[in-house]
Amino acid sequence: MDGEQSGLSRRGFAQRLGQVAAASTLATLNAPAVHGAEGNTIQFALVGAGGRGTGAVVDAMASKNGPLKLVAMADIFEDKLTRSHTALKNRIGEGMAVKDEHKFLGFDGYQKAMDVLRPGDVVILATPPAFRWPHFEYAIKKGLNVFMEKPV
Repeated sequence: MDGEQSGLSRRGFAQRLGQVAAASTLATLNAPAVHGAEGNTIQFALVGAGGRGTGAVVDAMASKNGPLKLVAMADIFEDKLTRSHTALKNRIGEGMAVKDEHKFLGFDGYQKAMDVLRPGDVVILATPPAFRWPHFEYAIKKGLNVFMEKPV
């Protein structure tokens, strides 16, 4: 570069790349007939019901494509799961379709939440990175689309 500095810092590049990745993932919701289920409703599951996961669901549900429904949630902490469920019920209205029997607690909750979904549906992985790789592996085996943030 002959001594010239790029106008984009490493941090700026990483942030831009994350934004592009998130937009690309959500843009896949534009694909018509993701699956042939009745009504073509795209279902979501949230694994990791803290603030970042709750916010990711709100962002996803703001998409004009759909219909979209959150149908399952999982976390290892009951208070986080309850708090997130209540907040999402207030924020996304009809998009909240999580029945009590589809709220899962414990380290195997991610499997139970993903088992509610059909191939082609979406799982949002918002757990700490150390836990995410087995969640991602299970989602791929189930044929699910995955949204997760860096660093994984």
